[in-house]
Amino acid sequence: MFSLLRKIVKRTLIGSALGVGGTAAVVIYNVGSSKWSDSHTWGSATKHYLTNKFMVCLGFVSFRQLVKQSKDVRQTQAEFLLEQITKNKHTQYGRDHNFGSIQSVAEFRHSQPLSRYQNYQPYVDMIQAGDLLAMTADKPAQLAVTSGTSGQSSLLPTTADIFKRFFLSGIAVLFQRLHETQPEWVTLQKSMKLFYTPRWRHTAHGLLIGPNSSNPDSAKRIYHLYTTPPPAYGIMTEPEALYIHLLFGLMDSNLGIIESNFASTIYTAFKTLEKRWPELVKDIETGVLNPDLDIPDDVRDEIQREMKPNAERARELKKQFELGFDNLAQRIWPSLNLILATTTGTMSLYHKALSSTTCSAVPTYSPIYGASEGLLGVNLVPGRPQPSYCLVPSAQFFEFIKTADSFDEQPNTLLIHELEVGEEYEVVVTNPSGLYRYRLGDVVQVVEYFNEIPVVKFKYRQGQMLNLHGEKLSEESFYRTLQESAKAWGAEILDYSTCENVLDEKATDCTPHYLVFIESENPIEKPEILDEILQENHPVYRSFRAKGSIGGLKVVQVKRGSFVQLKEWMLKNTDASSNQIKIPRVLKNKEVVTMM
Repeated sequence: MFSLLRKIVKRTLIGSALGVGGTAAVVIYNVGSSKWSDSHTWGSATKHYLTNKFMVCLGFVSFRQLVKQSKDVRQTQAEFLLEQITKNKHTQYGRDHNFGSIQSVAEFRHSQPLSRYQNYQPYVDMIQAGDLLAMTADKPAQLAVTSGTSGQSSLLPTTADIFKRFFLSGIAVLFQRLHETQPEWVTLQKSMKLFYTPRWRHTAHGLLIGPNSSNPDSAKRIYHLYTTPPPAYGIMTEPEALYIHLLFGLMDSNLGIIESNFASTIYTAFKTLEKRWPELVKDIETGVLNPDLDIPDDVRDEIQREMKPNAERARELKKQFELGFDNLAQRIWPSLNLILATTTGTMSLYHKALSSTTCSAVPTYSPIYGASEGLLGVNLVPGRPQPSYCLVPSAQFFEFIKTADSFDEQPNTLLIHELEVGEEYEVVVTNPSGLYRYRLGDVVQVVEYFNEIPVVKFKYRQGQMLNLHGEKLSEESFYRTLQESAKAWGAEILDYSTCENVLDEKATDCTPHYLVFIESENPIEKPEILDEILQENHPVYRSFRAKGSIGGLKVVQVKRGSFVQLKEWMLKNTDASSNQIKIPRVLKNKEVVTMM
């Protein structure tokens, strides 16, 4: 008997060894036959390969789950909502709002009013004071700083559940969709990921305060997918960090993806390339990091150790730069597969600029519809030119307000299965981080259905004004700042409008900034006052200014009658009548900006 057992064990071990050996052989073959980035070693390329496979497999499971949910979306939504209510009924918020008596979706909607941030401010204050369970049964992982669309940044608790759902139902699914629809894009070529280390804060009790969007601190496990060496993430100023991103991206002739949260960041990168390519090429040729960069000595030393002279690559880059900037991305990176970034809403302006110049031959994929409040939707069709997003019913409980009713404080809402294709709606969410019937401020349009789930196109943020870098200045907050500035100037503002510098064809400064067109009775002295007061009133804007992500706004005092001319132009070039014309506070047309 023991002899037989030994034979069985021996055969099992031999079989397992052959199985493992066979699997290793397949991995080695697949890695060896794939296209690599220049900086990969066998070890890092294998790690990249295994990461891709893991994400695709995880995404396959997550996508199957989404398909299942799409065939009974009402049940999925009801289960999600009641899970949140039951889980959080003993929190301070849950007790205050009588969650213990809620047994159905109908009871929830009947008993709970639509909410805005001010409804949660007292509970956020409790969290900051140390009561971490004021809003959620799970301790928050951090207080997320919102982008401040309403003119002031808000703090929202973010639980681990939010991150988990975002990863499984968002990031993993996008990997699966890329692999299934565009398998040639899922390679062992690295990405040039343009993101920056945030300046974190903490509450008095140690709870982290900062953005919950993608950043280097949240991506440490996948640094091997990116061209930028890890020491560079210790650079806290954006112009210097961007220079390093570009430097190591240019070194890699087999770059696969240019990636960022927003298209505006990629636009800024290419404007920086236009201005600073001679310095970057020199660094690549000599293998010596630009001595003029203002970065810490220890970080400089670590980055320098990652560099080697490459005269051949420098000569090729110089040749391509000297040919001009049209279709530059494809010429300096012939194997570049795609640009991965949000291109909808205010980002469409930058996407259009990229698509018509430096990145004209490179496909783009706007993969995720998300916010500080969590995952909202996933773009299931990477190759589609106009991105749309399948809502994720296991990430939020969704309600919708017809845009005609948006100005009402407590309008009626529709559920996810009650929407009509072609109509626009304001989004309302209940999420795992303690927000209930929360008016998000996004307006979306339903373009089709994925089984029973609406597929939507993001249209705009209500009240949004300007958004260079995710700061989202509202019309109201900017106007208050302008009025304060007018008092300091002793000037009467007759009219004004604004634009982002991407529309200014004469701009020489590649740093993103605003232009403010002002018509006033008298000359404006010390125009920089407007930027100073805007920083005082808008913490997110101040943060980006301090980091160098956004440059100082430029005040353009236009001649008298300029806004009359603008009105006349609008009457000639739009369908609006004179009774309807309102001066736009954000200009989106290059012709109009030139005219101003």
